[in-house]
Amino acid sequence: MAAPKAHVRDRELLSLLRKWKGIEATTIKSCDSILKKAQNPIMKTLTTAIRNDSQKHAEILQLIIDSMTKTAYELSPDDLAGVAALLNKHIDIEQASIDMAEKAIEITRDSVSKQLLKLILEDEKKHKMMATRMSELKYRITAAIP
Repeated sequence: MAAPKAHVRDRELLSLLRKWKGIEATTIKSCDSILKKAQNPIMKTLTTAIRNDSQKHAEILQLIIDSMTKTAYELSPDDLAGVAALLNKHIDIEQASIDMAEKAIEITRDSVSKQLLKLILEDEKKHKMMATRMSELKYRITAAIP
């Protein structure tokens, strides 16, 4: 009886992901409209950042949809072996960016600049977390292999 419930949940998830991807597409179009009219460089830059994030979200959602409807993706130790050292270096680079952002936030007196720097800091922390998780995957995958 668990299999039918799982199948229903998979269909529900696919439907949700497809709708969500549509919302991301709408966000991209909305940002394009704003960018056509925006004159202020701050507005242009922030709108472009939102657009880029929405594009990235749409790509990730499509990856998940494809993994559910086509061939499921696998991640092997070999996939990670070639990039493990690079990931470790990348984590260090992200930490350097975090350190710089924190120092810049502390120094700046301009409130707009401070808010923009905080946005970058949040992204840098997220990037470091993502790289760390990818690096940790290698250990989880290789630990599962006898």
